[in-house]
Amino acid sequence: MAAVNEDLTLKVFDEMVKSRTSLAKFLPDKDNQEETDYRLIADQVIKNFPWPIGVELRRLFSGSMRQPGRLRLDQIFKTIERTVQFISFVMVCQLWYDISQKKVNLPDPIKNEFANRFTLLTMGNFCWLIRALATAYTEQNVTWFLPEMNEQFDKKFFASLDFWVPERNEIGHYQINLDEGEIEKRCVEYEEKLTMILQKIAFFAKYRLVSVRDIQVIKPRIHEAKFHHIIDLLNSSDSDFKGEEIDETKYSDSHSVLLMKSIKSFDDYLNLSPLVIDTNAETIDTKEKFEIRKDIFMYTKYKSDHLMYLGTEVTGKCDLRALSNYNILLEEFKKLMLDIAGVQV
Repeated sequence: MAAVNEDLTLKVFDEMVKSRTSLAKFLPDKDNQEETDYRLIADQVIKNFPWPIGVELRRLFSGSMRQPGRLRLDQIFKTIERTVQFISFVMVCQLWYDISQKKVNLPDPIKNEFANRFTLLTMGNFCWLIRALATAYTEQNVTWFLPEMNEQFDKKFFASLDFWVPERNEIGHYQINLDEGEIEKRCVEYEEKLTMILQKIAFFAKYRLVSVRDIQVIKPRIHEAKFHHIIDLLNSSDSDFKGEEIDETKYSDSHSVLLMKSIKSFDDYLNLSPLVIDTNAETIDTKEKFEIRKDIFMYTKYKSDHLMYLGTEVTGKCDLRALSNYNILLEEFKKLMLDIAGVQV
């Protein structure tokens, strides 16, 4: 790996180790004067972020991005955008749950803004969501599912997010032209800012993102029922996700993407559907499904009764209305908007 990524990799990994001490085994033994294996550590950084973030870091660490240039600058922007998108979706999904449990109450101004912003998502909307919801939870003394957010999402973190909105609009959308020297300077500067944000969310290493492919009921005559979960672990350095099978006396939500505190138990998880979905389990059994691509997708827009998603590996537009569970996703989204913003879409 080129030196351009080394500082980011080590600083973020050091923060990950604080949250998940078992990762320390990947650090070099300084007493024996071992050299740092940056490729190994970079691989661990990728794996210990949820896939939508990790896959963007994998691209950023790739050979084609090693030199400061327009490609690298664009990928830094994309990594930031997908990171704040994922964080905001985690917060929105918890908000939806907490409102249904009457644990939190959104002020009317935030409800109105949410209704205006959440049907077409932009970098500015992601940053607004994070700041507004973090402030509301702090004011109401409510703890996040990821309790580290209460501590890490502070004024410094918000300021770091605010920086990206005008930069994304101007540079990311090619509204201004930069010469080669200016691009190289921006790559260095933006990598430092990206590093700080990733350090702030390094606590994600403690948690696991999973996709529940199927749940089977196992009920012998003389025993209590167990629920056999078939899941894919969406913490990986490639899209060949590792499968797991878990027997539990409790069941989770099928065909859903979950953020879990432990993959050994479904006692404590946050369901990220319909904002984050997995199409890998879909069977392409009709012509209408030919356009479906198998990937992890994140919600981006709702228009004319149509949910639109962007893939994490699929780069082109993909119409997912032929999914077997699309109507359920649409129903969930409408319920989310009604519960949070009080509006029918």
